[in-house]
Amino acid sequence: MATLKRIASILTLVLLPLAANATPSITNGSFETADLTGWSGTATSDGFGYNPFGTTYGSGMDGSHWMWLAGYELGRTLEQTVSGLSAGTTYRVKFIMASEYTHNDQLNLSVDGGPATLFTAPAISGTFWDNWVEKTYDFTASGASALIQFSSFSLNTGGYDVGVDNIRIEALNSVPEPASLGLLGLGLAGMAFGKRKKN
Repeated sequence: MATLKRIASILTLVLLPLAANATPSITNGSFETADLTGWSGTATSDGFGYNPFGTTYGSGMDGSHWMWLAGYELGRTLEQTVSGLSAGTTYRVKFIMASEYTHNDQLNLSVDGGPATLFTAPAISGTFWDNWVEKTYDFTASGASALIQFSSFSLNTGGYDVGVDNIRIEALNSVPEPASLGLLGLGLAGMAFGKRKKN
């Protein structure tokens, strides 16, 4: 019986912290709610940050709505706090971006106010916003949540804006899946049962 209690204690210590960490996700990362649900920052309040027209441009765009971070009319930020992270785990933010017109429009991405990384989109090849490309940004979580911030301050002053869409996040360090954890639990329980039977 003492062995079973020890096994149960070990399982509790191993499984509970893993169960507590939800899978992190970006709310409304493709803006297909036709609004800015889940987002904050200056881009959500000045009337210039969201493409409300439901138009689809070019190849690679996701759905029919996206965010323009402008830069020409006014530099702006778009941000969201993502929860369900595990400290020490590396995560990858993925997104697509496009230039409005003939310039190579840019945006910055940072996490928790840390150093920003500059991303550049190719110029259009035909009509407005017609060349969407995927970019990635990796960071290591320092806690259970992190502020993801896109910014266009001091960028794109040549007359055009930058678009961003299909923003998502994934863990790069693998955490055991629930099925694997279940097998581990069954194995340990089986060992305990076998030992008890032998005694």
